[in-house]
Amino acid sequence: MSVETQAGFFRKADTYRIMIDPDGVGHIRIIKRMNFRTVLTLFKELYLELRKGQGSRPHIIIHVSRSLCDEMSENIREFLLFCSTCLDGTFELSVVE
Repeated sequence: MSVETQAGFFRKADTYRIMIDPDGVGHIRIIKRMNFRTVLTLFKELYLELRKGQGSRPHIIIHVSRSLCDEMSENIREFLLFCSTCLDGTFELSVVE
């Protein structure tokens, strides 16, 4: 499901939420375990949406629960490190209690 809100882009599914807040920061909230390829697809879609809206230096935060972080964090951390060196923008991992 994809809708436009006052804050901007918003989409949700059973396993994730993706949005752009009023400050232009992109958020991906991973709710349930998902295939890493899906995370990459969501990241790409959000990154391109932010580039389109802002023109440069997208800021994306990926939010993961503590329980999912133990399973997925190494791959996500390495991916975000790769993005930081190859792409123009700021990328963060947030562990939600």
